[in-house]
Amino acid sequence: MYREPYQDQEPGQAYYEDVPPGHTQPYPPPASLRLSEPAPVPPRRVFPWLAVTCCLASIASLALAAWVWSAQTSARQTAARQAAQITQLRTELGKARAADARSLTGLAGQVSGMDSAMAALAPYNRVCSTDLTGPNGPAQFYFLCTDVKPGG
Repeated sequence: MYREPYQDQEPGQAYYEDVPPGHTQPYPPPASLRLSEPAPVPPRRVFPWLAVTCCLASIASLALAAWVWSAQTSARQTAARQAAQITQLRTELGKARAADARSLTGLAGQVSGMDSAMAALAPYNRVCSTDLTGPNGPAQFYFLCTDVKPGG
């Protein structure tokens, strides 16, 4: 709080409230002003954990991004290769089915030809035997026979 100076003081000088007027003790010497700042205190040498952590996190993020990108590229290449293989397999399957269809058509003709041959063998519905002499001596041989004279 500002008060008027004592009567014996000049204006602009500071005074102390605890010193009564008329006191003979001299005032303390005026404070000197420093025109220069004190020398700065060097900062403590502290390991920069935050900076190191940020750098490591950045490196890990870049490595993860590179891995994801390479995995995605590899997956796309694998999918393209498999799609080409599936197309090739479908082509081969179509060719095999066409070949099977041709062979089945040919088999149908062969089966009908065998039916006529089997019809010619139908009268031979009995098994007969005879004693014959072969390269190893006499033996009994079996063959199909019929009572009907062929061709007539």
